[in-house]
Amino acid sequence: MITLTLLHPVQSTPVQSWSFEQDPVIRIGRAVDNHVVLYSAVVSRYHVELRQTGAQWEVVNIGTNGTYLDGKRVHQAPLADGNIMRLARSGPNIQIHIDGSGAVSEQYNHPEVTAAPSSAKIQSQVSVEESAEAVAVSPSSEPPAQSADQKFQVTGQTSFPKHPQDEQRRFQYPCTNDGSQPAGSCQNSPANKGSLVCTDCGLPLKVWRQIGQYHILKPLGTGDNTFIAWRDGHMVVLKTLQQEWLDHEDALIAFQDQAAQLCQISHPGIPKIYEAFEVDGHPYLVSEMIYGQNLKQWVAERGPLSQEQTILWISDICEVLDYLHQQTPAIIHRNLKPANLLRPTIPHGFKEVVLVNFGEMQLLSPEAGTFIGSVGYTAPELQAGKAAPASDLYALGATLVYILTGQEPDAFYRLGDEEFRLHVEDVPRLSPEMADVIQRLTHPQPQKRYSSASQVAEAMRELLPASI
Repeated sequence: MITLTLLHPVQSTPVQSWSFEQDPVIRIGRAVDNHVVLYSAVVSRYHVELRQTGAQWEVVNIGTNGTYLDGKRVHQAPLADGNIMRLARSGPNIQIHIDGSGAVSEQYNHPEVTAAPSSAKIQSQVSVEESAEAVAVSPSSEPPAQSADQKFQVTGQTSFPKHPQDEQRRFQYPCTNDGSQPAGSCQNSPANKGSLVCTDCGLPLKVWRQIGQYHILKPLGTGDNTFIAWRDGHMVVLKTLQQEWLDHEDALIAFQDQAAQLCQISHPGIPKIYEAFEVDGHPYLVSEMIYGQNLKQWVAERGPLSQEQTILWISDICEVLDYLHQQTPAIIHRNLKPANLLRPTIPHGFKEVVLVNFGEMQLLSPEAGTFIGSVGYTAPELQAGKAAPASDLYALGATLVYILTGQEPDAFYRLGDEEFRLHVEDVPRLSPEMADVIQRLTHPQPQKRYSSASQVAEAMRELLPASI
């Protein structure tokens, strides 16, 4: 059996462990089909293979950033019990244990280490954000890796909520955890099926990893950059850059600039922003967790909205956009669509609909040079990487198509006499007046759209009956 243990970058203590009994080849990298998945910007998609020949194991580098064995860069080399393998010059450190003597068994009894079942294809998906970018354990002439200090830290207009007082809790079920145990230690699962936290002690039932003060519970949505996190008794949303952008300094700076600006604003139509910070080169934005149903789900379950209801709800969003676009510089959402318009379960500042999911920075994949995003809702200039307030207005027009018809706007795009655009005349069940509003909002040329979100709201309110 061979055991791989991810080491803490500063303390060199075990963080995560994997054991393999029958696999003759073990592949490590960022891609999810590796045996060991490590989310780190310096780790290649397929970085290294450990191969067994008889009783001997060897390491074979297959990545672009190199593999180091006890401080020395290797392409192919035999492995010995106790070797330290480092992925890239400043990447994660992994200690090798080849079973035979059991002499190091005590070393792996660290409370943070969990042994994965042997012979599992994907043992675990670990972000090196939980262990940080590892520093070299062995002496070498290379520069030391970045430590876990936070170089970027901005506090939001809204302070992080205080921890709920224990004496104010009313437990429905008895729990053996008195609150003093670490997050993820509660075993009161029978009463918590489907829940992320224990309904008794309030601690997370399972922690995926930890970033700074935040315990990551699960990904949020389909991407790899937004997570549900827990801190001091509260659920929050933690957002970072897409993995492929972490090596791009311009993207890092842009994310930090926007995160810092978001920390300076407050509006009832958007989530509260608590803070922005950086851990080991990765920037993060922390915002309020708002529970509810987005308009994509709402329409899918209940059918299209009436024109009157649409105008009332979208007018709230126009007010939010007007507030954002009046900031200096203008804050552009970049990803406005029905899935990012939320109907809160609990009223949020008397707003019927809230705009969520800020911090979208990716537009063009740096690896493939292809557009990433919701094409049917994205303005032509935004697809070319040029964001403007008018880009959000374009997305608002496409959003109106969906919530009024229940059909994705992509279905109504075609090449006309001069340009490829959304053809409103093909959209069913629109009043002529609303069709005119959408036609102007989705014009391919930004200067021919409405000049502001408040102007859009005014145009739509003129369509309401006098009694409303």
